[in-house]
Amino acid sequence: MKKNDNHISIMIGSLLVMLGILLPTIVESSSTYMIENMEASILLRDSGKLVIISILYVAKYTMIFFFIFFGGILVIHGKFNRNGNLIWQLLYALTILLILFIYNYLHKEGFSYIGILLTLAILLFIQGFIPRRKNFYLIYSVLLFIVLLAMSWMQLIPWLSKFGIGTNDIATSLKIADHYLTGNYLLNTLASLFFILFLIISVILTFLLNLLNKRIIAMEKIQEGEQELKAARIALVESKLHEEINSLVHDLKTPLTTMEGLSSLIKMRLEKSGETSIKNYLERMGSSIQKMNDMISEILYEHNKQPISIKELLEYVTSHLILAEQNIEIVVNLEGNLPPICVNKIRFSRAISNLLENAISSMAGKAGSIHVNVNRVDKHIVFRIIDNGQGIKTSHLHAIWDEGFSTRNSSGIGLSFVKSVVENHHGTIQVSSVPGSHTQMNIILPIHEEGEKAYEYNNLSR
Repeated sequence: MKKNDNHISIMIGSLLVMLGILLPTIVESSSTYMIENMEASILLRDSGKLVIISILYVAKYTMIFFFIFFGGILVIHGKFNRNGNLIWQLLYALTILLILFIYNYLHKEGFSYIGILLTLAILLFIQGFIPRRKNFYLIYSVLLFIVLLAMSWMQLIPWLSKFGIGTNDIATSLKIADHYLTGNYLLNTLASLFFILFLIISVILTFLLNLLNKRIIAMEKIQEGEQELKAARIALVESKLHEEINSLVHDLKTPLTTMEGLSSLIKMRLEKSGETSIKNYLERMGSSIQKMNDMISEILYEHNKQPISIKELLEYVTSHLILAEQNIEIVVNLEGNLPPICVNKIRFSRAISNLLENAISSMAGKAGSIHVNVNRVDKHIVFRIIDNGQGIKTSHLHAIWDEGFSTRNSSGIGLSFVKSVVENHHGTIQVSSVPGSHTQMNIILPIHEEGEKAYEYNNLSR
């Protein structure tokens, strides 16, 4: 997109430069008109006609130089980008001088380069204060027009002729006519007044634009600071909330321990009485209490990991799966002699469960199969979960990991949770899918080397 913009800038700039060079030929009648009226003003001793011719002169050459100077900056910006450094300024100045050399050669008007160099110096100085924003070209065009008006009037100031300013044919003829009519009083006064006026306007406008730009930058910094402060406040609130949740979860240990103790006591008494049904209920309750303990441990110690065999892990996962009477077959294939992996059992099991539940959901109530293949590749364990469900649209493959993304009106946190768990275990997860055919999820985990530090926990007392 940026390359296209640069090509457009070069093309428009080149057209404007060509228009500036050809404009004297296009409006050749205006030069004839000015010369005829200069002769008439001398014959009739009418200084008023001289004023009108001076205004026409300024209008004509302001437009010519506007096309050349503005076209030149578009070409340089498109070719070298606008960075405002010394090399760029030198390139711009050389480009303008080359274009005006061609202009002088074609039209032989005798323009001096002193006035052009002064104009370039003023423009390059002003450019340093123009904000490099989206309105750069609009602001520059306005300032350029005002500066060129000032410099065109400068060409008509008679007392500057001795410095080589205003030596082109029409400017020289105007000064001669004014010397004959008013002794150079008219143009010295009028041209000097407009030159100073437009120059002051350009300086004031540049100063105001620079001041406005500083205010805008200051406001942007304030807004950035406010955003950072807001983010910091949110992070602080979330941190406090996390601490409160952890504290609350930790406090659940006491009633759970009490329930576990009372359950064991009741079981002991029931064993003496020979009651079996209530004993079964208590065992189920004890299992649920243990599961709650595990879940609390997951929240409190999510970064703690311990070695576990892959077979044990997958048995734990599949034992908690609810197939809801669907005709779905889960096939587990383990490579022989797989080493244990170092994981947080509860969190990693939940991650695998989420992938399996997604695979089951993709069957949409129809019969299907899910293959869980685990094998060793170099120093990694690779879990491959493959289903023959509906598949995932290609356009969704990158978005599925985003929190909140869902195509089934769910919370959309499942796969983002899976990704965070895998990455927390220094692993990676990949997906490939063919809509209407299958989906494959690959989890790649590093192998826990013997002697590597592992963090273990057995219960909440640790």
